[in-house]
Amino acid sequence: MTTDRPLRLLFLTDDREDYLADGVLHGLRSLDGVTVVDVPRKECLYVGGRRCRVAPDLGVRGGGFTLYGLLQEPAGGIDRSQIWRRLEAGWFDAVVVGNVWRQWGQLLQWQALLAATPLLLLDGDDDERLYPSSGTRYRQFGVMSGLRRLLAAPSCHYFKRELTGRSRLWGRRLQLHPLAFAVPEEVIVAAVPAKTRRFPAHVVDGELQALIGGSTGYAFADEAAYRADLGAARFGITGRRAGWDCLRHYEIAASGTVLCVRDLDRKPPRCAPHGLVDGDNCLGYTSATGLLQRLEALDPAEERRLQQAALDWVRGQTTRRRAAELLTAAGLG
Repeated sequence: MTTDRPLRLLFLTDDREDYLADGVLHGLRSLDGVTVVDVPRKECLYVGGRRCRVAPDLGVRGGGFTLYGLLQEPAGGIDRSQIWRRLEAGWFDAVVVGNVWRQWGQLLQWQALLAATPLLLLDGDDDERLYPSSGTRYRQFGVMSGLRRLLAAPSCHYFKRELTGRSRLWGRRLQLHPLAFAVPEEVIVAAVPAKTRRFPAHVVDGELQALIGGSTGYAFADEAAYRADLGAARFGITGRRAGWDCLRHYEIAASGTVLCVRDLDRKPPRCAPHGLVDGDNCLGYTSATGLLQRLEALDPAEERRLQQAALDWVRGQTTRRRAAELLTAAGLG
């Protein structure tokens, strides 16, 4: 798409964290030549928005580390008024839907409006299926409420994180693209820091934690302390959680620490994270004892190379880069 004005995007959000959608929104806001109107305002992404003001106990999962509380409203603010009328008038060049599983009701309500506008649907859930492949959803709402016509439109693009063999049920009827989590450029260290310990305090692998100690749950309430702990570690432990992709992969690499990924060989090729290769920019392992033996045999020079390779990998996984990938895949770049 070529134009002499900024690309105008309507980004339909909701009021809870979504690492995929929130990373894309953060990245879109950092791209030149793009105007983004987030509706409603994605409070947790903006400075001061990590906690609910009237209910401070309600906050972003994981303390809101890495992605949250960073955005500032642009000079003059964002005009979020008359959205329906602006859609009718063709004011927006495309509409991004942050989470198709949670916002399908809005899509049903607005589908006549959205049919005339390029539509980018994000699916960042820990679910390998494509919307609406849910027996519960069919039983509740029937087979005709699945937005099939809207999904099949040539200008509709579907972006999925947990893209596996189970995702193929609807893949032939969609313009389907892989997409992954990302981190802001400002959280990536400029160079590999000095290392003072073997592992960080947070060890997500229970089998390994039983051998070396550490915490399998959230170990820090302060983000700066969390980053310092990761940066001081030579090796960071990660792996599949509810889904294969998680922010921890990127946080470890952004700290210049060797990624040790449990069961990396079992990850489906199109499923995020993308570009991690055992022995190239990370270490894959299948057992705690096997990993410890491999680390004992690791040459110091090879360890330093892997730390730098992890850092190089994550520099290609920024929110800005992810937003650009989204627009390019949808023919809007």
